[in-house]
Amino acid sequence: MTMQDIFYKMLYFAVIFSLVFGAVWLYGRKSFPKLAMQLSLGAWVAMMTVSYFSGFAAGLISVPLILSFMYVLRKPNQRKALLQFYEENKIYSSKQVSQAVLDALGNKNWRYAEGTLNKNAIGTVKYLFWQGRTSSLVSAGQFTRTTTYQHYLAFIFPPGSAGNIFKQHALAAADRSGYTFRQKLKFFFTVDTDKPARVMTAADGSFIIEYNTIPDLEHYTKQLNWIKEYYNKMYVPASEFISAY
Repeated sequence: MTMQDIFYKMLYFAVIFSLVFGAVWLYGRKSFPKLAMQLSLGAWVAMMTVSYFSGFAAGLISVPLILSFMYVLRKPNQRKALLQFYEENKIYSSKQVSQAVLDALGNKNWRYAEGTLNKNAIGTVKYLFWQGRTSSLVSAGQFTRTTTYQHYLAFIFPPGSAGNIFKQHALAAADRSGYTFRQKLKFFFTVDTDKPARVMTAADGSFIIEYNTIPDLEHYTKQLNWIKEYYNKMYVPASEFISAY
């Protein structure tokens, strides 16, 4: 086999494997973005190496390999885990709706719930726990469109229940000005669930912290734990205070 034949064979398999493993990454990125990227790139390199020596072997290996990756990246059933999460954190369905909060957050098909937090170890405070979702159609070709979803989680504190220190922590947490180029590149391709998307006060005085999220146990726990950790903080580190303004 000439070098030209090897080049064309490698080019052919490079295109095919890029499309296939790109699809694997798209399949797994919402639940396991880092793992999906690592598996896809690693498999692409491995399959290109195999195809250099034997294109036939690469074709045989590719199908079970792709199916295995999709099994690893499958999104587990979160229903049971989330029900336990709601119960442990005393989060229950609620009919309490503030029009001022709705105006501030916008129409995102919100599901209303409320939870309870300890307040300085001497009492409790109720807050609203709203889960939202929007959808959009994305063209995947001249005649094909697919629906994509964006999920949101909003923590809403009644007027007067969120102290100024907590508000300053929230403002500092939402600040993205310190993101490195690598972080900006990462969140160009994946949803930024690390920092609040918006921090604001509604017209009625309700304090709102809204996240972009993924509706699973891992992300809900991470975001609620941040609220629990900082709700009763009595001071703001100077570095955070400065970055918030």
